[in-house]
Amino acid sequence: MTYFIIKQWIDNDTAPYTLIACCLLFVIILILFYKLDIIITSQYAIASFGIGLLYKKIAINDLDITTARGVKIPWYWGIGIRFTPQGTLYNTHTGGNLHIKTKNKMNEFFISTSNAPSIIASIKEVQVPSNT
Repeated sequence: MTYFIIKQWIDNDTAPYTLIACCLLFVIILILFYKLDIIITSQYAIASFGIGLLYKKIAINDLDITTARGVKIPWYWGIGIRFTPQGTLYNTHTGGNLHIKTKNKMNEFFISTSNAPSIIASIKEVQVPSNT
């Protein structure tokens, strides 16, 4: 796209604003979705995309760790925030995912990760024993 912008600019002496806008949109999407950080604190499980503007935060003691399971999703579900038959998926790659429902069964922590067992262990470690 950069090549076409420069070529258009040189050939016509006008800025190709549509191509520039598309490039800027692409850069913004990359900044927002280039990685997924999974943070487990003593109070929350947080899945944060890119620079942290888009995130999902669920209280640790609301997660029902007995429902934790690894889910293999189809490649055509794509990446980003996806609405799937199993719930809202926070995804940066296809393949392995972690799905944990909340105790009230109305919400879920559904994220892409290749390290599901260690995340489950971290959640179990910080959950208050009287609330599990």
